Amino acid sequence: MNTKTILAVYTMIAGLVTVGLIETVNVSTVTAQEQSDFKIKDFGMKDGTPWLTVEGKAGGSKPNNASQIYAYAFVTDKAIFGVVSHGVEDSAEVANDTEWHAHGVTLDSKNCVSKLNNDGDAEVTDMVKVGNTNATKVDKVMTALLGINNAAASVCVEKVFDFAQ
Repeated sequence: MNTKTILAVYTMIAGLVTVGLIETVNVSTVTAQEQSDFKIKDFGMKDGTPWLTVEGKAGGSKPNNASQIYAYAFVTDKAIFGVVSHGVEDSAEVANDTEWHAHGVTLDSKNCVSKLNNDGDAEVTDMVKVGNTNATKVDKVMTALLGINNAAASVCVEKVFDFAQ
């Protein structure tokens, strides 16, 4: 995927957040811990690895519902990478996909996942990092909740906790 496509997808998401078509999380619907764990403090690139920090504990909150995915997303010059936790097994990176792991992600015009791969390696400690991306810069980051809709066979962005550029 080229940089123009990546930027177009992120711009579309940011625009939808701005006009309210993707709901940003209402402070009253998430715990103080979740708010803090997804509130972006800083982000960048170090030694070829995209990273971000949050006000709370990176990876400290995980979804309680099997139809939800929590994500730290990196929009880079190579692709969009998500460091995610969820209940559905889809990655060889970890034994249990509630553990934080990485995916390369493409979104369609409805902000639903249209392509998913196992690109990138997640590291969640005091910060969130995604290695093995071949990226040279991070343009934007976001934290989000995605929903799994089995009936529609879709996974879509439902709420954006925070984003920074």
